[in-house]
Amino acid sequence: MTETCETNGNGLAVAGQKLLAHSKAAEFTAKRGLVVDLFPFIFGASERMSAKAISEFLEAEQGIKLSSVTINKALKDSGKSWNLFFDMIEDSARIFAKDDGIQMRDMLFKKQIFYKPVNNRIVQSIFKTFVRDDVAHAASVLRTKWYVIDLEIRKKARPYIEHRLNM
Repeated sequence: MTETCETNGNGLAVAGQKLLAHSKAAEFTAKRGLVVDLFPFIFGASERMSAKAISEFLEAEQGIKLSSVTINKALKDSGKSWNLFFDMIEDSARIFAKDDGIQMRDMLFKKQIFYKPVNNRIVQSIFKTFVRDDVAHAASVLRTKWYVIDLEIRKKARPYIEHRLNM
């Protein structure tokens, strides 16, 4: 039998405090941004795999727990999911496009504009001399978050984020 607390007293406040204390002591399980970070890859995989199969693969092969319900929810509202993902790269895309003098909508959907980073210290020093820090950071973000996505998947994202490309 469960015990009920009165809504007009300290009962709920005590219950709330206990819940908050438990949440701080328990293992951290909230991975709210995980589905957003993985969304482009989930979106691409969903063409050939079910949400359940994607969830099972992520857990078995990568140790990432993401429920099929969460995956389905993200896929059902692909526009929202693509826009949340784009939030992570938009500032970097604008900075890089402005510095390079190209339209962001053209830059984002090219096959490859970045090549492997150079490990030579001399070349890196020269690069740092000629490229502003914010542009170098923007390039790094785009290289690691956007251009790692297959071109075909990036092209499929375009209709969902098109309204943001002309701003």
